[in-house]
Order: sequence, then C-alpha cells, then structure tokens
Amino acid sequence: MAGVNRPVSVAPPAPNAIQHNPALASRNPALDGLRGIAVLAVLVYHFWPGFLPGGFLGVDLFFVLSGFLITGGLLRQTAAGRIPDLRGFWVRRCRRLLPGMLLVLVVSTALALLAAGHLPAGLRWQWAGALTYTSNWMQIAHGNSYFSSMEPPYFQHLWSLAVEEQFYLLWPVVLAGLSWLLRTRRKLLWGILVLAAASAASMAWGFDPSTDPSALYYGTWTHGFGLFLGAAGAVHGARSGHTADSAPPRAGLPARLSQVPMLLALLAAFCVLSDTSAAAYQGGMAIFCVLGTVLILTLKAPGTLVYSLLSLKYLRWLGCRSYGLYLWHWPLLMLATAVFPPQAATAAVLCTIPLVVSAAAVSWRFVEEPILRHGFKNTCAGWARWMTSRIGLVRQGAAGSVASALVLLLVLLVPACAMSVLLASPGQSQLEQQLARAQDALAKQEPSLPEAGQESAAPSITEPGKQTKAAPQAERGTRNFTGSDVTALGDSVMLASSQQLLKQLPGITIEASVGAQIWDAPARLRQLENAGKLRKVIVLGLGTNGDVPAGTLEDIREIIGPRRELLLVTAYAPRKWIDSVNAKLRAAASSDRRTHLVDWAGSASEVADFAPDRIHPGPHGSETYGELLADTVAEL
Repeated sequence: MAGVNRPVSVAPPAPNAIQHNPALASRNPALDGLRGIAVLAVLVYHFWPGFLPGGFLGVDLFFVLSGFLITGGLLRQTAAGRIPDLRGFWVRRCRRLLPGMLLVLVVSTALALLAAGHLPAGLRWQWAGALTYTSNWMQIAHGNSYFSSMEPPYFQHLWSLAVEEQFYLLWPVVLAGLSWLLRTRRKLLWGILVLAAASAASMAWGFDPSTDPSALYYGTWTHGFGLFLGAAGAVHGARSGHTADSAPPRAGLPARLSQVPMLLALLAAFCVLSDTSAAAYQGGMAIFCVLGTVLILTLKAPGTLVYSLLSLKYLRWLGCRSYGLYLWHWPLLMLATAVFPPQAATAAVLCTIPLVVSAAAVSWRFVEEPILRHGFKNTCAGWARWMTSRIGLVRQGAAGSVASALVLLLVLLVPACAMSVLLASPGQSQLEQQLARAQDALAKQEPSLPEAGQESAAPSITEPGKQTKAAPQAERGTRNFTGSDVTALGDSVMLASSQQLLKQLPGITIEASVGAQIWDAPARLRQLENAGKLRKVIVLGLGTNGDVPAGTLEDIREIIGPRRELLLVTAYAPRKWIDSVNAKLRAAASSDRRTHLVDWAGSASEVADFAPDRIHPGPHGSETYGELLADTVAEL
C-alpha cells in the first residue's frame, strides 16, 4: 500500500438498502463473497507487503462493486417511473458510512495513547479530511506517498472512502444529466464507458516511472474508472432486464465457461501486478476492473461453480463486514507497529489480526447494523435508554452494577482520551523532525570544495618529451582518503545518519533528501562534475525508494570517470524492490575494481533502534552507518 509498507487501501461498497428493506431478501450472496475476497487481498497486502504485491487491487474491485450497486439502485427508481429520491439516497449513504467511520476515528485515536512515545502526527488534518470526505486530496496536498511514506498517516486508508463518497455525492446528478442528454440506455452505456476510458487514460498518461504515482492513485478522477465501469455494468444489466436484486434465469453456458477463467485472472493479478509498476497504471488496473465488471454480470443466478464458491459462509461473513475490517485494520496495524519493536514485526501483525476481526464484528453488531435497521434517531434513542438503565443499576448497587459502571466509564473516557491525543498530536512525527533537523544542519555546512580538476592532482609519470596523465591511484601506493575527498548523495536513510557521517568523516559533502531516487543520480553527478565540485570518492546511498533502472550504474561510472572511487551503499527496508537493488549494486561492485560495496543491509540486521518504519536508523544505528562508511573509505 503504503515499510510498514505502503500503505493500500479500500473502501467497500455499502449494501443497497437498509436491513429492513424487502429488497435484501433477494440480495446476491456471491457479491458478498466477492467483497470478502477483495478485503482479504487488501489485508494481506498491508500485513505482509511482499506476499501479495497486487493486493492493492482489492480497492478497484470494491470500486467496481460500488459503481454497479449504486447505479443499479438509481436505475431501478427511474425504471419504475419515479424521480430518484436523492435525499433518501444520501441519507442511506450516511447511515452506511458514517457510524463505523466515527467509531474508528474516536476509538483508534484514543488507543494511540498506548504509543505515547510515538503519537501519530497530523491527526487534526486527518480528522478534517475524514469528516469532510476529502482525505485523498488532503494527502495529496501534504505530499504523502501511498507507496514509500516514511511513516504513513494513521488514517491514510480513508482516501478511498473519500473517493467513493465524492462519487456518491456527484454521480446521481451526473447520471440524471447523462440519461436526459443521451435518452436511451444503449447511448447511456457508451457514454459511461467513454468516461471510464478517459479516466483510465488520464492515469496512464500521467504516469511517470521516475516520480511517485501517489497523486494518480489518490485522485478521484484518475482512479475513478472502476466506479464508472461498475456503473456501465449496471446499465448493461438494466438493458438486459437483470439487476443486482432481480432473479433472472439460470446462467447460460457462456457464463459458466467464462466465470472460472475470469476469477482465476483476478486472483492472478493479486499475485503478480506490482503497485508501482508501469503495467498497473498504464492499463493494468483498468483491465482488472473490466474483468471484475464482466464477472459480476455473470453472477446473476446460482448454479455455477464460481457462484457457489463465492457464496460460502465465511466469505460472505467477511464480505458483510468488509467495511469494518477495512476501517479498523490500518490504524490498529500502525499502532501495533509503534508499540512493538522492529524485531517483533511478525508478532505485531499476528496480534493485530484478531483485534481487527473482533473490532469489525463488534462494530457491525452494535453500531452499523442497528443504524442500518432503525436509522440514527431511533438507534440513538435506544442507546440513551440503555445508558439510563445502566446508570440506574449503578445508583441502586444492583447485580451487574460494577460491569455497568465500567462500561459507562469507558463511554466517557474513550472520547476524552481521543480529544487529548488529538490536541497533543504533533504536526510532524519524531522521524520527520529528526530529518528536518538533519536537513537544516546540512544546509549550514560549509565544506571546502575542490577546484576543477583537483581530483586529478597527483604525481605524474612522464617520459622525456611527453606529458602523460596521472597514474591510476592503485599505482601510487597508499591513498589515505579523508572526508574532504568524499562527495555523498543519498536518500532519507543517509540524511538520518548525516550527523554521524559529518563526525566520522569531517569535511565530507553530503547531498541527501527525503524521497531521493537513484535514477536522479547521473544528472546530479554530471552537474557537480561540470562545476568542478566532484571529489575523488563518490558515495551513493540510494535505493530505498525504488529499483535501479537498467544502465543507471553504468552511466554513473562513466560520468565520474575511471580514476574516482565509487562506493555503493546497500539498501535496507521492508520493500519488495530491495533485493533487486542490492543484487545490482553487488554485481556492479564485483565487475569494477574502483567500485566498492558498503554493506549497510548486512549491518542493519544487528541494529536495534530503527524508527517505527524499520527503515531509518536511530542514534545507535546512525553511528553504525557512519562507522561503516568511514571504515570503507579508510580501507580504499
């Protein structure tokens, strides 16, 4: 998604109507099972980032389901000759979405007290984004990366809920306008497909492999094609006389034959489609949504193998509670990551799973389902009567009064704790503050930069009447490089260790920044070379934020020339491209005698004081990083 990895996220669609509505009697169980598969994919993607690289596609499957069910409900009203009841539609969306989200906001924020030393940062703006359903735009504005954030926002996952709510707000009006303008269902279908294609094309056109794709992923328009394709599926079903709630004849032979390959294709995409690959953004996610839409259209009636599999009891149970599972899993995972030490990452996940399932079940049983059945007013009145009866028991000292008192205390304390955490939440996390201080310190450094050609200043070996270049350093005996001979380019890991590098290698020049990418190194090295500021030893501490493109290390070696030493620092992070990065760095070091490896990945496994993201070293880890690099320079 998004180390703690990247955070995915997903916002499961709401049921078509509240529980007392007779339409639910014909609710399609296979679609609930499909929800269950989607939420399982997202949970695995976040809990074990490397195990299911395409689990983020669960969000797209949910978008398709939302577009299909919401549009189907609106079309049924128009087919019956009624003007869609927009007020009732929006009220039902609020009943479905608000209660669970508010419960998660309050309780998760209160629970953050358990990580008092690492209170989540930026909670106030995250709450503002959640309550206004603008989380996706808030995160874009704050520059949050979904895929490589150092410390993902506590409520990062609410971005997709914001996308859906924006769709719910605008789509009924847009659909009414398109229906009036295009007149027929056939033209309406093609009109919606054009919107879907334009949305997918905007994502494909905007994708740049050298930049973080988070803005495309968060964007309502650029990531709206799944919702549009689901809506197109609903229009197609309405043209055929079939909707999500209708009872059509048994599926025909083409549907039976196509369901298994389509379901297998969706499952395969979960396993192979990477969240930052060009294939995902340049058509992969859109094709996945097309397959999802077609599969939904074939799940019109029982009698097929896939329908039976998706209707299994436990999949349906997960699907009905998928909204709660989604809401709870991310903040509880962030909390466990902050509480457990980095060495106990597996234990953190294993403790989080039962808590997420329990919280989702309790939320559904006591909050979401009652409000869906009885509405806000009646449910709140019932809660008030229950509170009054509990207070009466406590006053009378009757049996069960102790338990009632504890429950009442929790009802009062949890919101109070949430408010205290909200007020105490810093604007920046401890890691962000550490990196900001390091960046300020680097900005104030005043190194003595070499003049142009200084890197070549060395005794020359000449023949009578000839002028030759300086002999290679290997022929000059001991080199005794110091910090004044070193130019270092790095990402936030080097930035976090910069104070130790300045201490261990006085005079070193460091250019390190958050999010720095290795593919930007050739251009920067060429600038330094042209300005005469490139020293004798070049250190590259890059690779944390992305894989090494083909030819990059060769370009770097050519730019710095044959007489400079190149030190490549291996990367250490719980990200799927790290093994590939380190393999390429090791291959480069083994193929050139002036290219050397600084094995931070090997040393980092012994470091105990990483930040919660398990990427950035603390004081002791930074000292290890600095000593490792200094020792390597001394051995050249």
